[in-house]
Amino acid sequence: MDIYLLKLIGSWLSVLVVSLTSFLGIDDYKEKASNLENTSYTKTVSVENKIIPYQIKYVYNPDKASTADYEVLVEGEDGINYTYENGITKVLKEPVNKVIEIGTGRAGEYVGRLTNYGGDCLGCSKTAVVACRTKNGKSWSLFKNGIYYPDDEYGKVRIIAADLGGFPCGTIIRIDDGRNAPFLGVVLDTGGTMRKSYKNGYIWMDLAYQYQADIKGQKTGSKNTKFKVQRWGW
Repeated sequence: MDIYLLKLIGSWLSVLVVSLTSFLGIDDYKEKASNLENTSYTKTVSVENKIIPYQIKYVYNPDKASTADYEVLVEGEDGINYTYENGITKVLKEPVNKVIEIGTGRAGEYVGRLTNYGGDCLGCSKTAVVACRTKNGKSWSLFKNGIYYPDDEYGKVRIIAADLGGFPCGTIIRIDDGRNAPFLGVVLDTGGTMRKSYKNGYIWMDLAYQYQADIKGQKTGSKNTKFKVQRWGW
C-alpha cells in the first residue's frame, strides 16, 4: 500500500481519538491525546477507552456540630484512560475524588420560640451595636452594617440574638419556624429574655431587624420553631 495513504490513515485515527475525547468533555485533551500515535504505518491501531469512577472521601470536623448538614467540599469527576491493543494503558484524565465534610462536634437540636427585635428596641444601644464581636474582632451595628453577616464558611446569614452561654458568639443555626422558608442565622447578640429562658430550660431566640418598624407584618413568633446547630461559635 502507498506509504502516503498509510500516513493519511494514521492521521485520521488521531483525529478520531481527539473527536471522541472532545465528545466526552475531557479537558486538555489535545495535549493528552498527542501521545496517541500510530507509530507503525503497516497496521491499524486499536484503542479502548475506559471511564475511571471517582471515589468518595470523608473529612471529619470536630468544630462542626454532629447535627450539621453534610457539606461537599469538592465535587467528584470521573477520569478516563485508554488501552492499546498491546495492553499498554495510559491515563487521559485523572479522576477527582468527591470530598464530603461531616461534623463530629456536640449535637444541637432544639425546639423553642423565635421572635423579632429592631436595632432601636427598648434596651438596645443608641447605635444598635450587637453584643458580639465579629470573627475579626470588630463591632457590628445593625444600623450601619445591616442585619446580614457575611460568614466565611456559610455565606450571607441573618443575625440573631440568643443566650451566649448556651450558644457562643458565631454559632450558626438552621432555623425553621414552620411559617417561613428555613434559613441560617448567626448568633451575634443576646438579651435578657433569651438568658432567662435558657436558664429555665427553654430556648428563645430573636431575629434582628434594623428598626422596630420593619417588624410589622412579619410572620414570626412561633413557639414550635426548630433550631439545628451547624457550627458552635467561631
